[in-house]
Amino acid sequence: MSTASEFQSHFRVTVTSFQWLLNRIAPLLESTRAAGHQTTDPKRQLLAFLWLLATPNSFRSVGSRFDLGKSTLSAIFMRVVTALNEISPEIIFWPNIEQRQRIALSFQASAGIEGIVGAIDGTYIPIKAPSANPDVYINRKCFHAITLQVICDNKMSILDCFAGYPSKVSDIRIFRNSPIYEEFMNHPNNYFDEKQFIIGDKAYPVLQWCIPPYIERRNVTTRQKHFNTCHAKSRQIVERCFALLFGRFRRLKYLDMNRTDFIAPTIIAACVLHNICLNNQENQEIRDMFIDEGLQAVMNNAGNVNHEAANYDNVNAQELGREGHALRDGIAENLYPF
Repeated sequence: MSTASEFQSHFRVTVTSFQWLLNRIAPLLESTRAAGHQTTDPKRQLLAFLWLLATPNSFRSVGSRFDLGKSTLSAIFMRVVTALNEISPEIIFWPNIEQRQRIALSFQASAGIEGIVGAIDGTYIPIKAPSANPDVYINRKCFHAITLQVICDNKMSILDCFAGYPSKVSDIRIFRNSPIYEEFMNHPNNYFDEKQFIIGDKAYPVLQWCIPPYIERRNVTTRQKHFNTCHAKSRQIVERCFALLFGRFRRLKYLDMNRTDFIAPTIIAACVLHNICLNNQENQEIRDMFIDEGLQAVMNNAGNVNHEAANYDNVNAQELGREGHALRDGIAENLYPF
């Protein structure tokens, strides 16, 4: 590519991000050479992979562009996905105490709610109908998909992600079966300081460390409605995070993959790349363009939202629920300007 901006436009990452990633995973892409066969250069492997993820182009056409056979390109795709999943703990991780304080201050500055360290949501990743049990992947919008759950910070960096459940499963069930939920329940002090929490939509339970909006029934108060307005403004960041993910890596708008077991690792690999891109400075106009390109996919693929408050699954959750309700009520009271 003749310019850095053209490179980013085609491959959806900056030259800086590409070079950093190539240096990091090149050793993981150098497979054992078969007799009489040369291993594809790691740089060409990564470029071909990024083109695949950035476009809906067929493997055949991308293989032709990079002078790679279809079977070779398929092997490269799986190799890079595996490498990105291997380094994911270095790239996607929960913020430390100082980082959480900075995140909370930024959220508070944007909408007034004190204590937010992340926003959680789920989105559908459309897929080809699997050969085994295809019906369980059909969601309420009548297409086959796998759900991606993400917690992001105020800058759209992904703090945790979880993928693999069929999209027929509700967001709350996926949340309760995710590793991060178990961590939050068993070791909350490792993830939150006092009065710190994540926010989610009404699909999520009220807990000491998870605050959804009030359910707007007839008896909802003006103070609660005001809280919900501020809450929604804060929560928009996770929708922008999804929009950036879909807009940057357009193959996520429809993953036409035969191996269902490799879909979730592919989604996680895209999340790893997402954070790498955010960690390296990139053209803000191009990033905004990616977000604009992904907004329609976010609306089309919104996750499975319950219409009533989630029930508590054990006694500990009930106690955390009482603490969460008290925390939310206190925030709502302090937020209300009159």
